[in-house]
Amino acid sequence: MLAHTLADTAHVVLAQLPPNPTPQAPPGTAGDRINQVVGMVKWAAGISLLVGFFGGVAVFAGGRLVDHHRIGRVGTMMMMSSVAGAILYAVGYTLLSSFASGG
Repeated sequence: MLAHTLADTAHVVLAQLPPNPTPQAPPGTAGDRINQVVGMVKWAAGISLLVGFFGGVAVFAGGRLVDHHRIGRVGTMMMMSSVAGAILYAVGYTLLSSFASGG
């Protein structure tokens, strides 16, 4: 009984809320600056993934050359994490957009 009353009250209160406004870009060139910053961050992330992968190749090769298998495994993990990051980098925007749209 109490749960039914609370549900009815919540329905009435939520029906009186104002509508959700649509998102709008900030006035002036602020939207362009934000897009520039996001673009620079994406560029830096891409370069970081490449540096991490090729750094992992160098660490792997160096570890195997001096017969230090632990360092070789560290290089392997660097390469695998860079590949995983590259996959997320490639599909991240599509994945987030689909979650945000609810479909």
